Amino acid sequence: MSAPDVWADMRRLVLEVSDPHRAVVAATGESFFRTKVLRRLLDGPLSAGELTEQLGSDPPYLSITLRDLEARGHLVRTEDPFDRRRRVVALTDSGRELARIANDVLRTPPAALSALNEADLATLARILSSLVDDSAASA
Repeated sequence: MSAPDVWADMRRLVLEVSDPHRAVVAATGESFFRTKVLRRLLDGPLSAGELTEQLGSDPPYLSITLRDLEARGHLVRTEDPFDRRRRVVALTDSGRELARIANDVLRTPPAALSALNEADLATLARILSSLVDDSAASA
């Protein structure tokens, strides 16, 4: 089996078999992008510019999404107390709950992974850690 074959199987397991985007949408009733915005705010308020940068999003699209999330009661936008020209985005209780649900769904492994025995999980963990470390070192 070649590296492209293994990569194809990994992608299929993560993106198709488990389909985390669909699972998050089903659990929250919100689009994956909306929950991604909410999840970014779990650590604390950010400006729209900071969110745009962190998400790699188009500013007008993020602005529409923020207005929508605010209208749904999941976040609030307020004036930055240190810079009146800037707006700060923060979660409401409902936004925090949706972000928590989305994170819980994303942390749930596919059934096939959960079914692996301890030795196979340890081997897979060792290999994945090595791949992640190698990728981080070359980035």
